[in-house]
Amino acid sequence: MRFILTLIVTILLMAALIALDIAKPLGAHPWWSQKTLMIGAPIGLILGALSARVIAPLPRTVLFALFTLAAFGITKYGQTQFAASYAEDTLAGKLWYFGWIGIAVMAAAMCFSLVQLTLRKAA
Repeated sequence: MRFILTLIVTILLMAALIALDIAKPLGAHPWWSQKTLMIGAPIGLILGALSARVIAPLPRTVLFALFTLAAFGITKYGQTQFAASYAEDTLAGKLWYFGWIGIAVMAAAMCFSLVQLTLRKAA
């Protein structure tokens, strides 16, 4: 029952972040900022749920937080290089776009782990 509650709370949290279009003010392109979150969030939920069976909640949350920060760094590098090349550097553009999908995956998995950790401590 706690697993389903964790899943529902995480889905609602990610839906709120997508509805608020949180990626746009953080540096995603306005044309595809919500699209990348909608692609990455379900993958992250699956990753978080599968990893819940293998890794304890606290180390898993820290691990996903570090991966989220790494994805954000890669994404910012891609964004700055793409802008500096006047949209000529396709690799940088791909780093920027797919980096946001990676951020969404890792953030959703981290949220799942964080909600699960919070619910365990509350019980």
